[in-house]
Amino acid sequence: MNALCDGFPTAVAIGGREYAINADFRDCLQIILAFEDGALTPEEQQCVMLQRLYKEIPPNLIEACEMAVLFLNCGESKRSDAAGSGARLYSFQHDADYIWAAFRQTYGIDLETVDFLHWWKFVHLFMNLREDCFFQQMIYLRRKKQKGALTKEEQRAYNDMRDILDLPLTEDEQETADEFMKALHGE
Repeated sequence: MNALCDGFPTAVAIGGREYAINADFRDCLQIILAFEDGALTPEEQQCVMLQRLYKEIPPNLIEACEMAVLFLNCGESKRSDAAGSGARLYSFQHDADYIWAAFRQTYGIDLETVDFLHWWKFVHLFMNLREDCFFQQMIYLRRKKQKGALTKEEQRAYNDMRDILDLPLTEDEQETADEFMKALHGE
């Protein structure tokens, strides 16, 4: 599929049948936020994905989940990791205000009032936000901190903005940190 020629998909094929999907970025962001929510079980997260994405949930739930993930990955079977380490550089929950402002600054798009913005278009725009917007500067500092490559000036700036730059830990990350602290204190 070539989005330049064919447009973005609004349905997926499962079991030889087309199933219409809710392709607006808001529906897909709700799914992403569910997967960021450590309070939800994996089964609950999958339920949110199926209920939010499909207008009619297909009977083959395994294939429906696989196609949902493929759709959320913009048709790519595996998304490449821009950071190269698997570490998170942003959170749609934590960084929502800065993402909204970046879209406004870069494209003049008010995400609050836009009627419809296809998920794939949102992702492509998101991946190409202007380098001089504050959100991209946040990503830059987070990436350099993860690599241990902050200059003294960047470290001071990071420390001054730690409350917005530090991403909340996922449940797994918090458990690992807690275990490390216990081991450090000999517990």
